[in-house]
Amino acid sequence: MFFLLVLSGAAGAALAGTMAWMMTLLLGQAAPDVRIGAVVVLFLGAHAVGALRVAERTVAERLGQHYANEIRTGLLASALLGTQRTSIGITIARTTNDVSSLRNWITMGLAPLAAGVPLLSGTAAALWLLSPVLALAAVGPLCILTFFLAWLAKPAFARSRILRKRRGRLAAQVADTVAASSAIRAAGGEMREIRRIQRMGLDVADAAVSRARVAGSIRGAAAVAASLTAVAVAAAGAFTGTDTATIAAALTVVGLISTPVTDLGRVVEYRQSYRAARRILVPALVVPQVEKGPAWVAKPGAGTVRFCLAGQGAPSESSGLLVLPGQRLLVRSSDPGCVDGFFEALLGIRAEPGAHAWIDGRHLASAPGRKRRELVGYAAGGAPLERGSIARAVRYRRPDLPGAVAAEALSAVGLGAVLERLPEGERTVLRHGGEPLGAAARGRLQIARAMLGQPPLLMLNRIDKDLDGDGTRMLAGLLEAYPGVVVIATDTPELRALCTVGWNLDDGAADGHETA
Repeated sequence: MFFLLVLSGAAGAALAGTMAWMMTLLLGQAAPDVRIGAVVVLFLGAHAVGALRVAERTVAERLGQHYANEIRTGLLASALLGTQRTSIGITIARTTNDVSSLRNWITMGLAPLAAGVPLLSGTAAALWLLSPVLALAAVGPLCILTFFLAWLAKPAFARSRILRKRRGRLAAQVADTVAASSAIRAAGGEMREIRRIQRMGLDVADAAVSRARVAGSIRGAAAVAASLTAVAVAAAGAFTGTDTATIAAALTVVGLISTPVTDLGRVVEYRQSYRAARRILVPALVVPQVEKGPAWVAKPGAGTVRFCLAGQGAPSESSGLLVLPGQRLLVRSSDPGCVDGFFEALLGIRAEPGAHAWIDGRHLASAPGRKRRELVGYAAGGAPLERGSIARAVRYRRPDLPGAVAAEALSAVGLGAVLERLPEGERTVLRHGGEPLGAAARGRLQIARAMLGQPPLLMLNRIDKDLDGDGTRMLAGLLEAYPGVVVIATDTPELRALCTVGWNLDDGAADGHETA
């Protein structure tokens, strides 16, 4: 696509030279039939110039959108695979405003440069062939414009950075305010938060106006240069006694390059916005490389699981706590964050060393992602659900399983009656973290997804917080008959009584039986 842009610029230069030649024939002493032919060529050439602009704009947009999509995908990958936590508002601002700055630079900055440089070079050569004096007169204002644009580039970059920062802060504030709307309304702070957003919005507006002032100066300078080029060519031709046909041909060429010259101002503006966005996006695109363990080799076994915490010596399949299929392990700690870290380390969410697990003697972290989904089911209290249908949500971990298996899993957790009340049933689309399902129904859905396919390792992190009394009894019945290893963090006595092994994460001590 980039080569096509360069090619369009070269074609534009060839058109400019051809039309200049036709103009000299039209205004010269050529025969009438030659003049008629020149008019026809000029007419077709004008349409060809328009067609080239359409093609150039289309290819430039395709190139910019392709690049923006790659960056947007990289940002999402960084948010999902990285370890740094960022505000939802900041993430949205990066994937919209900042990516738009990059797209504008590619589409309306880099693309016009790719097409404009060959065009300007070719037209300068055509002018030189017509008249060296007129060529120098046309190049003069362009050289002055180049120095002026370089002088304005630094303040344009500074003001673009200020605007980007204020937009990011506003996006983060709006996202956090909406997330905390219930607490704000309960405390009677609605108007206070609205005024705060309004003040931040005015700061964004001031920064945008300040940047527009510099951008307007850049575009104005480019427009002045485009006009002065025509004036300089006409004046040089008049004072040097150049014939009228040559002057007209030169002005025709200058008219063809007036739009690319005007675009040069936008190039500088978009370049500075791109540089400001790049300073933030480049670090955000970094995805940490997780060290891989030995190659995964499936081994037949009964589904025994061995756990080991980092800091208790070199973790291996012969150390740590061994849990047999059918046993239920209760993990506890004085620090709730320690429990969350234990589960996240097992799942590979945290890049730093944490907990390790071996299933039938194979290190879980070294298993391929698809295999790991089959081995581990996970449900956490308060975790939002991804956007999509209920049928997709329950099979999210195991999309390879048929729909009938998913329907059975939903019935097993007691969601059959809930789905019957929904107009779309299993095709109901979940939005905003799980709506229209209530908290209890979302908890049941997470349990159904975690247990789908009966993975040998089932991990439940305070999922009972989302359940009511009936839901807790339902979960206790399912766990009592679950054939695999269950790791659960809970404060509910009914669930704690089911656990056969307890493990205190604070000191790594385990006991053989856990009671309520």
